[in-house]
Formats: sequence, C-alpha cells, structure tokens
Amino acid sequence: MSNLDNALRELREKRTRAQVEIEKLDQLISGIESLNGAGAAVADDTVQPKRIISASSRRKMALAQRARWASLRKTSQPIAVVAKSAGSTPVKRIMSVSARRKIAAAQKARWASLRKNSQPITVVAKTAGSAPAKRKISAAGRKRIAEAARARWAAFRTAKKKAA
Repeated sequence: MSNLDNALRELREKRTRAQVEIEKLDQLISGIESLNGAGAAVADDTVQPKRIISASSRRKMALAQRARWASLRKTSQPIAVVAKSAGSTPVKRIMSVSARRKIAAAQKARWASLRKNSQPITVVAKTAGSAPAKRKISAAGRKRIAEAARARWAAFRTAKKKAA
C-alpha cells in the first residue's frame, strides 16, 4: 500500500508543479502581449469563466437599456406615421360577420362543385410498386373480431387473478 501512496503523492506533486509552470507561462505571455500593444488577448482555445450577474443587477441593466431606447425614440424622427398597436405584434384584423358568411358560402359552393364533378374512385388490382387495395370488413366480421378480443382479455384477467 505504501508504494501506491508514494506514487499517488508524487503524481500530485508533479501536477501542482505543472500548474505553477503553466501559470508562469501565462503571465509571461500576457506581459509580452501587453508590450506588443495587443493588450491582454485571450487565446481562442481557452474558456472564459461564466459571468454571474445577480437578478437585481439584471433588472437594473434592463431598466437602463429601456431608458436608452426610450430616449432614442424621443429624439429620432419617424419616417412615416403608421398606425400600430402598443407592442411589436401586428394589429389584429377583425372581419365582419357578413364577410365571414360570404366566404363560408363561397367555400361550400366550391366543395359542392368539386363533389359534383368528381369521378367515382375505382379499386384497381395491385401492381408492382402500387399501394394495395383497401379491404372493407363486414359488420358481422367486426362483431366476431370484437368478441374474440373480449374473450382474450377475459382469459388474460382470469390468468392474472390466478397468479395473484
């Protein structure tokens, strides 16, 4: 066990030495960049820590931004006066009852003419690549299927009761 403890201690010491070395290199790089006039540029592959802002600070920032936008709106001249609602949503258009009735009547007339002019659908025998013809089940067939399903469920319930 002592061998493992020694190895673990040595690895941790190497890691801390490497971290110290990296910090020294970062300081040297930032110093050279500041002399070069680039400022404290951050490399693309490094991750910036996330900035945490409190809720009250965010509220203050939002209020300040709203005030800035309001002052800009006051000073700017409108290009054309357009009647708009208070928000950014478009104005809701209201259609009269008579207009809706006219549209409904016209649509009903269109559907009636389509039904009158349409050809009856014929079932064609299945060919390679086409969809199969739809089969219809008689009322007696549906009744037999329902009875069989009820019988299966009854058998399932009785088996479940016996198992419990």
